Formats: sequence, structure tokens, C-alpha cells
Amino acid sequence: MVILQVIWSSLPVVLSGLWLTIEFSLIAIVLEVIIGLIAALMRLSNVAVLRWIATAFVELFRSTPLLVQLFFIVVGLPSILPLNHIFGPRFYPILGAIVTLGLNEGAYVTEIVRAGILGVDRGQKEAAASIGMNGFQTMRYIVLPQAFKRMIPPLVNQAAQTIKDTTLLAPIGIVEMLYKSQTVIAETFKAFQIYSLVAVLYFIIIFAVSKLAAYTERRLQVDKR
Repeated sequence: MVILQVIWSSLPVVLSGLWLTIEFSLIAIVLEVIIGLIAALMRLSNVAVLRWIATAFVELFRSTPLLVQLFFIVVGLPSILPLNHIFGPRFYPILGAIVTLGLNEGAYVTEIVRAGILGVDRGQKEAAASIGMNGFQTMRYIVLPQAFKRMIPPLVNQAAQTIKDTTLLAPIGIVEMLYKSQTVIAETFKAFQIYSLVAVLYFIIIFAVSKLAAYTERRLQVDKR
């Protein structure tokens, strides 16, 4: 009963952090999909410079830890650039953290999108060319719709990873669910109860995302072979 009382009394504070976690996750997921799509098209481009830039971006953000990237962009860059002066000392850390999440996860989404596009049968592109479609029309109306269905499972996995990675915002001082829970623990010294609550809330969110993806996949009749 004591455990339930501690959880109940701390629930409003933790839930306020949960809402911030959801907001950060949604913005980062939208950003990473946009970045991933652009970078994937650049990697598949016939222009060598675009391929090199996209490849360097993917390798850079996949080969360094996300926490290091967060400290570099949120804490390091303002020491040599007037970013806090331009965006404000309270807004820039949030902006920098979300952009860093989007860039890091976007590097992984780039490979997901690229694999999805390459997985579309070459004959589809040749058929589109035979009826006079240009490259943009082929990609917009033929390739991407088919590739998107194949991308759903890995994109959902990446979205779930993004939600989990928001916990790395706490060490750089961004207020989200883990940060809020730590403030509660500092006041109550009930670490086991509060961290159990946080783990359950994360499980509910990510489990719901996985079920939604499975439902969407069935509706779109994705070929699972």
C-alpha cells in the first residue's frame, strides 16, 4: 500500500514529464523522417557530391554516441557560436536537443528509406519510364508508395527507439519524464517505486506504438515474405 501511495502522489509530476516526452518524440520523429527521406534520395542520386554529403552525414551520426552529440550541439556549440543569444538561453537547449535527436535518428532512417526504395522491383521503374513518366513522377507515384509499405516495420522500430532515446535528454538538463522522476526521487527517496512507474509508462507507450504499426501493416496488406 505504501508503494501505491508513493506512486499515486508522484503521478501528476511524472505525467507532466510524460507529456513533454511525447511532444519531443513526435517532433523528433517527424524531423527524422524528413531528414531520412532527403538523405536517402541524396544517397541514391547520380550526383556524386550529393552522395558524398549524405554518406558523410550517415556515417558521422551513426558512428558517434547520441549522448556525445547532444552535449556537443547543446552545450559545446554555444561556447563558440552566439546560439543562446540568437535563440534565447532557455529555448536553444530544447531546440538543439530536438534537432540532434532528429539528425541522429534520421541517419538510421536514411538507410531504412534507401533499402525500401532499392527493394522496389526494377521493372516497376522501367514500366513507368515506358509510359513517359520522368524521374520525379516515377519516384512520387510508383516507387515511394510501394517502398513505404516495406518501410513501416523498421520505421516503427526506429520511432520506438526515438521515444526511448528521449531519456538521454535528462543528463543535458532538458525536462522530460526521466528528469521529472529524478526530481521526485530527490524529494521522496523512493527510487524503486518511481523508476518502476517510469518503466511502466514507457512500456505502455511503446507497446501501443507497436500495436498501431501492426494494425496499419495489416490494413495496407504488406507482403511479409
